[in-house]
Amino acid sequence: MAFLIRISRFIAKMCEFIGGVSLIIIVVSTIADVFFRYMFKLTGGELGFTIKGGVEIVSYFMFFALLAAFAAYVERSQIIVDVFTQKMPQSIKGYMMGIFMMGFFLIGIVFTWGLYENAVDAVHFGKVTQDLRISMMPIYALSSFLSALLAIRALIESINIFTTGEFFDAEETGA
Repeated sequence: MAFLIRISRFIAKMCEFIGGVSLIIIVVSTIADVFFRYMFKLTGGELGFTIKGGVEIVSYFMFFALLAAFAAYVERSQIIVDVFTQKMPQSIKGYMMGIFMMGFFLIGIVFTWGLYENAVDAVHFGKVTQDLRISMMPIYALSSFLSALLAIRALIESINIFTTGEFFDAEETGA
């Protein structure tokens, strides 16, 4: 079990890194876009440099950041309603959390498969982004990979919950 937990933590750290890099790219591209638009305005059109596809860059990297964050923090992703769970024994809460994790595993599998099929279709049919005109295959492939990491982490966390009964309880941590 310790080996699976180490794998899960490694995947979480990798997803945190991917999500962090994605957020940095979002912020840098947005700042650069705003700066160059302002320079265009100040110079009366003399400085005509713009960032093409800024909206696409932000939207695709936001998608990567969200998928990475979901995979990195899947064990903390449940919203607990105190009214329903405060009187429940920990064992029942743990059982429910294990079932939720299995649900996230299934969602991750569905996402992985669908995005993989989209990546294959992008290669076969030459799908490209609207503004940048780059292939959609790497976008779908990275998204499929992150969804697979979500499925793996959810499965490991579910196994951990069912075998040890330990789970992240937001009520106890005050989160």
